[in-house]
Amino acid sequence: MLFAFVGSDEFAKDCRIEKFWAESLVGGSQRKVFFATDSPKEESSLVASVAQALTPSFFEPAASVLIRHTEFMAAEEQRSLASLLTDLCKGGFQGNLAIDYFKPDKKSVLWKFLEKQGVVENFEPPSKYGNAIQKWITDLVQKTFNKKINSEAALYIADAIGADTKRIYNEIKKIFLYDSSIQEINAQHSQLFIKQNREINAYELQDFFGFRNLRVFLPKFRRILAEEGDDAFMPVVGALRSHSLNLLHIQAMRAKKISEYEIPARILPPNQVFLYKKNHLSEQSSCWLPGSLQKTILRLDEISYGKKVGYFRDLPSFELAICELLI
Repeated sequence: MLFAFVGSDEFAKDCRIEKFWAESLVGGSQRKVFFATDSPKEESSLVASVAQALTPSFFEPAASVLIRHTEFMAAEEQRSLASLLTDLCKGGFQGNLAIDYFKPDKKSVLWKFLEKQGVVENFEPPSKYGNAIQKWITDLVQKTFNKKINSEAALYIADAIGADTKRIYNEIKKIFLYDSSIQEINAQHSQLFIKQNREINAYELQDFFGFRNLRVFLPKFRRILAEEGDDAFMPVVGALRSHSLNLLHIQAMRAKKISEYEIPARILPPNQVFLYKKNHLSEQSSCWLPGSLQKTILRLDEISYGKKVGYFRDLPSFELAICELLI
């Protein structure tokens, strides 16, 4: 069997690889062979080693082979691997091969071959929007550890780690290894064992502000204020004003029936056009009623001016002024 495992969800991918090994051994293969393309190069080529492992001999059957991080292979080496696999398939493919990609080059010969001849499985982490990461954490604790986690703890972990599913799993496992009697992870457990190490800047607030998701926006906003203090004032206002202006432009162009393909090119630099779909900017603009974005931009200008003349003397008053825009 020939598999391609694609995506950045390392935890889900590791689980699938364990299943691949288990199924391969049941299928008759007596040995496992592993190659990491980002490790120091061996004297013999990787393709030659794969060919040797997948070729049965009088003494042993074809092996089960895993190639990790295939995107690090040189283009010429990928073409050689595609040629090898083509020849092996013509003669009746023996053994098992799983090829792991973080992000494949879909124009490469090897990828085109895998799409036709192999089984492609995608593994992507939960979306950073809404409460997808928190829900994933809750499901993980219930299904994998047969325990519980409250919503406050799940939100803290999601904010501290992000969508790195492998690290989330390892950190939660660490909690239960320390104290197996814990039946439900609470906020105190998560804060004790998991430290905030993600650098959050003002621009990370933009998407949650655009979706008017106060429940997620507020803890991230408070963390920036706690870490940066008064220095966070102008960067936050500037980031939110810039984002609101972009959403206003999107609203105006959609009202004029301008193509969704043309809108990002008008509001974003050429190297950031991909963010239009990735960050769901069109959907964000729909979360604001007509005229509300103009009022939001004017209010942000008032807040900026108010800071300059000494109106906002403490962080709570600034926090309240910003959060009022989402209510």
